[in-house]
Amino acid sequence: MTSLSVLIVDDDQALLEALPEAMRLRMGGVTVETADSAAAALDRIAERDYDAIVTDIRMPGMDGLKLLDEIRTRKPDVPTLIITGHGDNDLVVHALRGGARDFIQKPIDRDYFVAALYRAIREHVAARQIKERHEAMESWADELERVVEKLERDLQAQPGRSEP
Repeated sequence: MTSLSVLIVDDDQALLEALPEAMRLRMGGVTVETADSAAAALDRIAERDYDAIVTDIRMPGMDGLKLLDEIRTRKPDVPTLIITGHGDNDLVVHALRGGARDFIQKPIDRDYFVAALYRAIREHVAARQIKERHEAMESWADELERVVEKLERDLQAQPGRSEP
């Protein structure tokens, strides 16, 4: 299995330093990258795949909800967690209906955050494994069908063989 990777998007430099460090301490083996804007995040998302993305809602330029829409368009299977210090109910509902996996209120409860991130990553990895196994089974079924067709042709081509 490859190393797990998470992208954190926030315009708050202190959070971009503290949260990855906390994750490294609590989530061994997870690579954490950061982006200080939605535009920078979209560049990173275009370059590589992530197992989860964590984004703030309130950012200059493109906000986290618009970024969430872009992520859903470009990488629909990647779980996205929303973090914010502005937790009104309408915002939470909008984020969750928009495809966010979870909503994390600032100040961040690191235990809750890590548990939510683990859940999101586990679900993402499991879905990816199911998809890969399904594709492999389809490939095997296609190969088996080709083998059966070849055997049928070989049997029909045998001398003295009559059609049933």
